Amino acid sequence: MVTIATAECFTHGILAREIHAFAQGYEDNFASSYLNLVNTSQKDCLKDAILENKCSIFDLRDLSVTCGLFIPTLDAVKSILKIENPLEPLKLIDGIKVYDDIGDIEMSILMAEAVKKISNADIGIGTTAGIGYGAMAIVDDDMIISTSSDVNANLIKPNSNNLYNRQKSGIEKTLKILIYYLNDNLDKIKDMSNVKIYYK
Repeated sequence: MVTIATAECFTHGILAREIHAFAQGYEDNFASSYLNLVNTSQKDCLKDAILENKCSIFDLRDLSVTCGLFIPTLDAVKSILKIENPLEPLKLIDGIKVYDDIGDIEMSILMAEAVKKISNADIGIGTTAGIGYGAMAIVDDDMIISTSSDVNANLIKPNSNNLYNRQKSGIEKTLKILIYYLNDNLDKIKDMSNVKIYYK
């Protein structure tokens, strides 16, 4: 069993819910809203595995969501995630942290590392977005995968449609990366836009 914990801001805890739903095999109204995307990514991995004479593929039923946290505020970053010295935001809106793209990248990694640590999960996922494309990070004991959505939005001058499209892009991209990661298909991840992989 591979355990996952999420600390999410602009994805509103949806990643945890989606991962849990497809890992549990829920159907109909209780199913993952992104299941077709997940199944397509799994088929891509299987196709690559067959071409490489490897016919193994990660069984999504071997996933377990330890916790999914919605962490929009700076106070929650400090009190719940136990990040003592988080990056100073550009602005606070009712306590909600707002960063630019560079700040979001740094904070998403810190959030992913923190939620992994406090939950003792195998994988941590962190997401945050303020001004720009936002950022998502997937971390394990050896690797950090950092990326951004493909949609620009601004939390200070909110446009609900832009914010929704940024969120949707972030969720879809994170789920794709997670599937490729679970199947040891780093080449697929490296082919995606705005992705960086760091080894610890």
